[in-house]
Amino acid sequence: MATSTITPLVRRGIGAPALSDPFVVLLLCAAAFLIRFPHFTNPYYEIDEGFYLVVGDRLIHGFLPYVDIWDRKPVGLFLIYGAIRLLGGDGLLQYQAVATLFAAGTAWLIYRIAHPVAGRFGAVVAGLAYLLWIETIEGGGGQAPIFYNLFTAGMAALTLKALSNQTRGRFYLCAGGAMLLGGLAIQVKYTAVFEVAYFGALLGWHLFRRERFAAAAAKTLLLALAALAPTLMAIGFYAAIGQLSAFWFANFQSIFYRSAADPGELHHALIEMIKHVAPLAVCFAAGLWHLRRVEVSATRFWQWVIGGWLIAALIGYFSVGALFPHYMLPLFVPLTIAASLIFQRWPLGIALSGLVLWIPFSNLDYPDFATADRVRAETDALARLIPRDVDRGCLHIFAGPPILYLRTHACFASRYIFGDHLVSRVESRAIGTDPHAELRRLIVRRPLALLINDAGYKLDPASFALLRQLRTPRYHQVGSVALEGHRIDVWVANRD
Repeated sequence: MATSTITPLVRRGIGAPALSDPFVVLLLCAAAFLIRFPHFTNPYYEIDEGFYLVVGDRLIHGFLPYVDIWDRKPVGLFLIYGAIRLLGGDGLLQYQAVATLFAAGTAWLIYRIAHPVAGRFGAVVAGLAYLLWIETIEGGGGQAPIFYNLFTAGMAALTLKALSNQTRGRFYLCAGGAMLLGGLAIQVKYTAVFEVAYFGALLGWHLFRRERFAAAAAKTLLLALAALAPTLMAIGFYAAIGQLSAFWFANFQSIFYRSAADPGELHHALIEMIKHVAPLAVCFAAGLWHLRRVEVSATRFWQWVIGGWLIAALIGYFSVGALFPHYMLPLFVPLTIAASLIFQRWPLGIALSGLVLWIPFSNLDYPDFATADRVRAETDALARLIPRDVDRGCLHIFAGPPILYLRTHACFASRYIFGDHLVSRVESRAIGTDPHAELRRLIVRRPLALLINDAGYKLDPASFALLRQLRTPRYHQVGSVALEGHRIDVWVANRD
């Protein structure tokens, strides 16, 4: 099918804004803030986000990811959080507000991509469905996909514009912009590479159909380089400062040394994934069934492009081998778009649209201000147990809110400050050092305070036993706090 068949759709939906679009922008922004507002200032919404905020804070104070603080996330994610820390405050309200704007922007792009085939009503439902469904899978804060979904949605929109019947100059501008956005997505989380590769392949296919082989190959290579540019810049920076090996191991090697996840946990996660995607998948299938009776070649092409995007996102979801709930977040961008086609059809589509909005909302305890208030109180109780002079004696958090590093202005006793890295069975061979040796070095250094879940929740038994053995003669427990259902104990170094 010729790509020119999508020209009317692209021009009608993505290319030219309608007069009522500002109202839709306001609607989606208001919905995003209303849905997510109960989480604002929750210091422990997700442990990952608190960690990213700490790294972003230290980044603007001269600390380097992978060198001074170890993790395997791309540096682009930490740069986003570093920029957020420049907004001031304690960072909580700031990162959650910025993440909300990213979520609203993604919903807006979902609307714009869906509009050509779903109409205004179906496209708005798709945008609202995205905002609601991500809440059910830990997407109400600042997980990495909340940020990079905006880039992948922008990449998809520009790719569709590039594939329309436009001048060569417009094609190259849109295609290059799409790949640059894809490159930014990769630098927020590497699993985005599958979605970027998919849209890059679509653009390359378009080039090879319209130009000579040599010219098409050269231009496809340039598009690939555009997608790789942000990552190449990061590699170049670390090479220039002599830390390429640290960057390379953390970003591209360490993931392959992680131990396999528990099969029972994977099975449960897979069942949860199926339950979450099933309602929108049914809508997608209903839309494809509808197309069997309607011969609209442009709409068919559009829908199969979005279907291919969904497959690419699914590959990204399964690629890591650990199926945490928030790993599903990228699925809901193409999934809500793909489902949108049926929403405007009467009466089935109207019923389905109500269903896909009601299901996630009915599973939210909304508005849940009590949880944020309780977690703030529990975090404050932990902070009161930490000695006031901890900034002169360092702190290490094996379990608990990473935001306490910021509140106490404490130094780090180890560069492995993410709680799981030193005491997790899965991570024991993947952090680039012997975790038991690092534990010995950390405890002997005697940071002034330790936070640990003394129930050993999800910890490697050998590492936890070593930690208790090393801790006993050097520390004393000053109290404990129940935080989100788990006991967090605070241990303070003995005074000589």
